[in-house]
Amino acid sequence: MPSIKLANGEAIKLYGPMSVVVKSGCIDVHGKLTCAGDKFVVHRARNYVAIASSDCELDVNMVNDSQIQALDPSDPYLRKREIALELAKRGCKRIVVLGCVDCGKTSFTTLMFNTLLASGLKPAVVDGDVGQADIGPPGFISMGYSENPVYWINELKPLLMKFIGDIKPQGYVHTVVNVIAKIVELVERAGFNSVVVDTDGWVRDEYGILHKYALIEAIKPDAIVVFGSELKGYFSRFRKLGASIYEIEAPIYRKVRSREERRMLRSLRYREFLENAQVLRISLEDVVVDGCSLLCGQEVDPSTISNFVEGKVLYASRLPGVLNVYGLIRNYNLEELKKLGYERVRVYNQGFEKNLYCAVGSLNGTEYPCLLEKIDFETRELVVRTKYSGKVELIRVSRIKLTPDYSEEYLEVW
Repeated sequence: MPSIKLANGEAIKLYGPMSVVVKSGCIDVHGKLTCAGDKFVVHRARNYVAIASSDCELDVNMVNDSQIQALDPSDPYLRKREIALELAKRGCKRIVVLGCVDCGKTSFTTLMFNTLLASGLKPAVVDGDVGQADIGPPGFISMGYSENPVYWINELKPLLMKFIGDIKPQGYVHTVVNVIAKIVELVERAGFNSVVVDTDGWVRDEYGILHKYALIEAIKPDAIVVFGSELKGYFSRFRKLGASIYEIEAPIYRKVRSREERRMLRSLRYREFLENAQVLRISLEDVVVDGCSLLCGQEVDPSTISNFVEGKVLYASRLPGVLNVYGLIRNYNLEELKKLGYERVRVYNQGFEKNLYCAVGSLNGTEYPCLLEKIDFETRELVVRTKYSGKVELIRVSRIKLTPDYSEEYLEVW
């Protein structure tokens, strides 16, 4: 366990995995003051910047790829601190953070939250990254808060979560914009006087930029903080709407997470919210179901199609031009079904629903993750596993299936 001595004002960058104990003095980690006797952990997929607030000594337990480096003079962290202090002094109510993947958005969001808190404000953070969610589980947009400063925003308590239904925003751009804008409004009504929106890293193509434009127009922030030289100038137009624009270079030396590391982090988040969940039976008559064509369509009497479907039909529904069939289906006669107005047929084999990722919650409140166990058409019930204990008024179903080790698979038929 190496021991590190830092002089007042000296800055270092800590690349995980490692654990750190402050033996003497104090250091500032992303705006959180950490003093003698305190300890913290740096996850292997993260890096923290620590600045000595006095002469101090640290004990560091390092393994594998752990690294400690002096803060490079070109690193934008000190500029981040200046901007965070300026925005807190101005009392900015709405701040949007933009940039590519692994360019420093979330570390700045953490610093911004701690700085606002230290200035006497009551800030909230909206985590708008459905793929690499820190506050809530994957596939959700979440709002979090803490009365105390944090090392990373995943320490914030999720107070409101809304399910998008995927870990990629591309197919849900309007939903993402509407949900984030609504959460920002709810946050302000609840008495929070500042909100920081941490966005996803989809900015490297035309559609990603246009998506961020739509988000900004919906939120109308006081300040926009943009990371990465490749985005320079793209958001200047919003100065005309009264927003202050801050452009920051991404760090030259940064820890870029691999696809496998991202998948592993999502698995940990799924496990956190779903492991040891209880079984809950929900009547189909009592809830609004969203996200699944089979359950959203108008019910069809199986006897009206049984002559054209080979196998046992347990349930059927229709949407314009589409027939959804659930059961033990071997084949079907599409030409005859077309005469009944069905241009397409979707077959859902019995048991397809096992371990589908879903969410339950109230119509106007928070939503919580669940796993669908079974659609019981005999009792007209959905059987799910969840830690949610409130009144269930809706259930949203996704195409994501989770394996026993909480890895993702995608359902083909939908």
